[in-house]
Amino acid sequence: MSKRLLRLFPTFSQDLLTPLVARDINVVRRDDHTLYGCLESVDADSLLLRDLRSHAHHVQLADVAEIIYDQKSKKSFQK
Repeated sequence: MSKRLLRLFPTFSQDLLTPLVARDINVVRRDDHTLYGCLESVDADSLLLRDLRSHAHHVQLADVAEIIYDQKSKKSFQK
């Protein structure tokens, strides 16, 4: 199974992020810190991410540089 990393850049909207709820994502903040976890909710100006230790992180969308997530590739390779 192959995957590809998809990146969302600063033009985030609630409509664009809502399909990612309940998926694992990486959030790269403008201060170069990266958070990894499950996206729990999105509203107009922030998101809630729960990390692997079940800590909740409220992140303002204005502080996000990019969001990175995996998607299964549609192409299958055969040997």
